[in-house]
Amino acid sequence: MTTCPDRNEWSEGSKRKHIVDQREYMWREDTIQMLAKWLGLKQGMIAVDVGCGLGYLGRAYWKYFGKGGLYCGLDLSDRLVRAASRLAEEWAIDGAAMFSVADAYAIPLDDNYADMTMCQTLLMHLKSPERALKEMIRVTKPGGVVMCKEPDNLSAELGARYSSVSTPDIKEQLLDNKTLLIWAEGRKKLGKGDYGIGIKVPKMMADLGLARIDIRANDKVHFLLPPYESPRQKFELEKMKERVNEEEIPRDEGQEYKEYFLAGGGSLSAYYRYWKRVREMRSRNWETAREQIANGTLFSTGSSSFFCIRGFKP
Repeated sequence: MTTCPDRNEWSEGSKRKHIVDQREYMWREDTIQMLAKWLGLKQGMIAVDVGCGLGYLGRAYWKYFGKGGLYCGLDLSDRLVRAASRLAEEWAIDGAAMFSVADAYAIPLDDNYADMTMCQTLLMHLKSPERALKEMIRVTKPGGVVMCKEPDNLSAELGARYSSVSTPDIKEQLLDNKTLLIWAEGRKKLGKGDYGIGIKVPKMMADLGLARIDIRANDKVHFLLPPYESPRQKFELEKMKERVNEEEIPRDEGQEYKEYFLAGGGSLSAYYRYWKRVREMRSRNWETAREQIANGTLFSTGSSSFFCIRGFKP
């Protein structure tokens, strides 16, 4: 849910599949339980989910607030809203769930309506995240909680990953990091959102008047290790298989990267040099990954930078 014109694309085709797959193991169940207590959830609450997608936050937290409660899912995509409404019939038991098409910058609810207002991976896509957060605060009751789950993908991608597939040397790593920083700056300049927004949300909340602000990190770690025993590892391995069996890098992926890189101050010649190297490395690494998957030797470990930030409305 956002006024960003590309958002509706997430309700269709491969991008819709991506948001379904990505959220399957986004947060551990014991982490959700801990966060529910930290957020002060109790049965019978009214919860508003801004940019709800298919209603993942509602499903995840329902057992902690849904008995006698109400979940309001809002999203700009009518397709996602219709699909979320059908899915909610399976989990919205002993309470009510409703969904509406709405804009994050103009939430169609009264002031002081909700006990909890929340979002996940919404602010990172917005040109004006403060404007959406201000709306979330407006519809929250005094004493109510505002919760934002947002990543700092920039820090995560700048970090190291230990893998059997490849280990870039220092020169390659520095070039990758420089290119990523330029790309991320261009993404922000074009109004596509801040790739490192997660660490900035607490200050945004403070500037908008929230109190008792606190932050928790997602304890999920990217982890693949033979013999891939857990359901999550099996899931991650299947996603890896899909990726390395792609014929080539999707054309629109390269074009989007080019647009952002140039907007961030990169040169066209630098873009072509970098993208040529990316294609060569992916081809080589994907061949190695396919071989390791086949013989059961692939391993990979890397952290994520994904945060749950809360603030209470005075």
